[in-house]
Parts: sequence; structure tokens; C-alpha cells
Amino acid sequence: MNLKRYIYLTLGVLFGIFVLQNMQLDHVSFLFWDFAMPRLLLILSTLLIGIAIGVLVPFKKFIPGKK
Repeated sequence: MNLKRYIYLTLGVLFGIFVLQNMQLDHVSFLFWDFAMPRLLLILSTLLIGIAIGVLVPFKKFIPGKK
């Protein structure tokens, strides 16, 4: 097996361990809503929101009228 396959296998195993360790439900309060969701979904949604903000912020300089 080549190096790339070992890296993918290692990342897959680490992700599997991460998923198994974060299956508990967490209580989330957001504005007027209270709900429970798996910790894994909470972490992934926070990550995706952060990535989206990080991608969109540099485009602020391309909006007309903004300095």
C-alpha cells in the first residue's frame, strides 16, 4: 500500500473513533428554541458555519460601495 492509502485509512479510523465518542445528546438553547441533538452534529454544524464565514468574509472587498 502506498502512503496516500495509509493516510486515508488513518484518517478514517480517527474519524470513526471521533464519531463513536460523540454520540451523546446535548441540550442546545438558541434564541427561543430548546432542543437536543447529537454532539457530533453540533460540532460539525459549528465547523461548517465557521468555514462558510471564513470563505465569505474575503468577498466583502468585492461588494460595491464597501472599503
